[in-house]
Amino acid sequence: MKLTKILFNKDIQETIQKISFNQASQIINRKIIEKTMNQKMLLLRYIVFAIIISIEGLLASTFSGWVVSSPIFALLEWAVVLVTIIYFFKINLKSFSENYLSRFYSCCSIIFSIVSVIFSIGLWFVFGAFSAGIKDEYMTQIIIQTICAVGGVILVSFAIYKYLQYLEINELAVFDPTIKIPLWGKLVDKSLIYGIVIVIAGMQIYRMNKFWILNDDSWISTMLVPMGEILLVAIVVFLLVAIPVRFFYPDFVKSCLLQKYTDVFRKEYGFTKKEWYGE
Repeated sequence: MKLTKILFNKDIQETIQKISFNQASQIINRKIIEKTMNQKMLLLRYIVFAIIISIEGLLASTFSGWVVSSPIFALLEWAVVLVTIIYFFKINLKSFSENYLSRFYSCCSIIFSIVSVIFSIGLWFVFGAFSAGIKDEYMTQIIIQTICAVGGVILVSFAIYKYLQYLEINELAVFDPTIKIPLWGKLVDKSLIYGIVIVIAGMQIYRMNKFWILNDDSWISTMLVPMGEILLVAIVVFLLVAIPVRFFYPDFVKSCLLQKYTDVFRKEYGFTKKEWYGE
């Protein structure tokens, strides 16, 4: 599990290594194992993959002559599509020999696809800034758009990384109650619910006051409304990223322990090698 090595810091790795089978089996019961072996995620991961590839392909085609003709930019965007396809299937191929981690690999491939499309969109904005050519009159726009795109991708990717680490710590705390769960992570979890409520309420308020807003020239409309729209868009982007990551969290700790004590768990709950490994 190379992904877990990247996401697990030294303290988390040491804590997991200290968890015995007896401790692990108190939390990881047959119901949880059957959930990790569930094949229902198979269809969903391919649907998400198809949507992601369609978006990335659409972005790449804009530089292939559909909108503008820029062979180098098009080649780089199509390279992202190719890398996404290769790594998606590389992740999922492992599930054929580790059936007991079927859900883990499905969720990992979905999160990878989400990160991939975020990178592809950021790259598209950078290339879009340079597509009209490097001219003095466009230089300010090029610099601002490039900084925003690169900064946005780095910020969102880092946020996903930190949120996954929080979810790991939250999961690990089930096995070791002495572990402190970060407060900011709890706030993010609560924000998912409040964020949905705010978006729905904001849309309803705008719908009910749309006529008044469009016909009002006061400072309220000229300043507060645009600020409200920016805030609403920011919340929507936050929800679009955070909700899938939360919903498709791969249960890294449980999956790691299942792999660590794989044969012990298999024998404990009476699974055959074919059922367990899928060979």
